[in-house]
Amino acid sequence: MATPLGWSKAGSGSVCLAFDQLRDVIESQEELIHQLRNVMVLQDENFVSKEEFQAVEKKLVEEKAAHAKTKVLLAKEEEKLQFALGEVEVLSKQLEKEKLAFEKALSSVKSKVLQESSKKDQLITKCNGRREACAPHHTYINGLFPNRPVPVSKAGFHSNTCPQLRIQAGPGGPHLRKGLKGPGRPRK
Repeated sequence: MATPLGWSKAGSGSVCLAFDQLRDVIESQEELIHQLRNVMVLQDENFVSKEEFQAVEKKLVEEKAAHAKTKVLLAKEEEKLQFALGEVEVLSKQLEKEKLAFEKALSSVKSKVLQESSKKDQLITKCNGRREACAPHHTYINGLFPNRPVPVSKAGFHSNTCPQLRIQAGPGGPHLRKGLKGPGRPRK
């Protein structure tokens, strides 16, 4: 290293040594300052101010409180949901029972309707048979009242084929009442 201007060479060994040491200290301090500046830059990038930290911390506390409230509400709603699901299950079972009862009743009603329809068909057949048996008498009655047509009921039966037909006077009157027992009732 060169001796600085104005320094003498005599005793320059100790001065040079001191100068070298001083220069090494300054270089190491400059290096340390440079490293500290880099650390400060990193700290500025990675760290927040105390105010920002306190604001974020306060917000976190508020969110935790809101989360706890939401959790309580969720538990209540879950309880309501479980209760409602239980009710739905009970109502579904009750509906199934009522459906089975309805189907049974409907089957019973259909069976009764079928029986009644069969009875009706038998009665129609029976009435038609009696009407055919009484057909000669119709001509006689129509002969007595030629201008009056024979009335027909809504069911399609002639009124004079019904068991309640009574003719009190005229020839053949008593034999028209032959199949009756009591006033207007057929014999069994």
